[in-house]
Amino acid sequence: MNTHYANPTVSASLFRQAIAKETTITLNFNYLSGMIEAWWMKNHDQSIHELKIQLINIFATYLHPEDAYYFDKLGQAHEGVAAVCIKNIFNLDSPRLALTVHEALADLFHLVDIKYDYEEHKALYLKPAAEKYREWGNGYGDITPHSDDLYENLSVDFLALTVCRDTTHTPTAYYFPADLLCNLNNEDIETLLGMQARFISGKNVKGSKERIRNVVEYDDHYGYRFSLDFRIDPHNGERMRAVNGGQHVLDKIRAQLPTARHSVSTAETGTFLIVANHKILHARPMLNMSEDAVRTQAATSTLATTPHLLFRSKGPRKQYYALNASDCPRETC
Repeated sequence: MNTHYANPTVSASLFRQAIAKETTITLNFNYLSGMIEAWWMKNHDQSIHELKIQLINIFATYLHPEDAYYFDKLGQAHEGVAAVCIKNIFNLDSPRLALTVHEALADLFHLVDIKYDYEEHKALYLKPAAEKYREWGNGYGDITPHSDDLYENLSVDFLALTVCRDTTHTPTAYYFPADLLCNLNNEDIETLLGMQARFISGKNVKGSKERIRNVVEYDDHYGYRFSLDFRIDPHNGERMRAVNGGQHVLDKIRAQLPTARHSVSTAETGTFLIVANHKILHARPMLNMSEDAVRTQAATSTLATTPHLLFRSKGPRKQYYALNASDCPRETC
């Protein structure tokens, strides 16, 4: 596998054609929801680890082959699948069930979850002072399109979100680069393909972290991969700044974000959304609540009482390696 700068000499039309192939697959697991809930009612007092293994076995046994097909296809260039949204997995409002489903599906999509010391990343819900913040998953305000953790040293391949409860009916929005770049001219595209940017951490990190990345890279197996973050931190300013020219191109993309074409997930209990983090930018509008209601809810919010509860995983894809005959004695292989 070879990841490198996107070739600035590639024609803009071929580049546009390549990224326009990316799509979302929507699956409906309603044929399993009754079975999952019946199993849950009999077994819910077991450990999350035991429950996850049992649920994975249920998926392996009863999922339609055409639905299970996508578990190892996300983010691959030849498939063109940049996001999978699964609806109607369960209907019970149970944080523990939602977490079990979330962890089982994240495993099946080969997502290796990363927990940073500085971040409570798993449960997203209204935290104290939520009404004061935007650009924060535990806040009330809107979140601008971005890919996750571009200031970190590792590469986050996947982001997964599971809705346990959302009485505010505020879906996750996600943007394909093809739609964000459609107003760029050929010269802008050439600039984008050769540029780098500095990415800066925000509220969730104590202090500040930075990393310089290529804005567009090409991988032989995964195709074009993007590093874009249009959030603005109240203290550090723009979370993404060009370092070798081309800031005008980023500004041009930012200017049309409010009207850019985008997709939304289903903001209902039992929905699982997973995206290829370097092929899609995700976002969220302001929660559909009054500021006073948010202030009251956030002061005493728990997993049982919060109106908006999602579970999140993010990290690299699990890699599987071929076993060579020389790696083990003949009698054991």
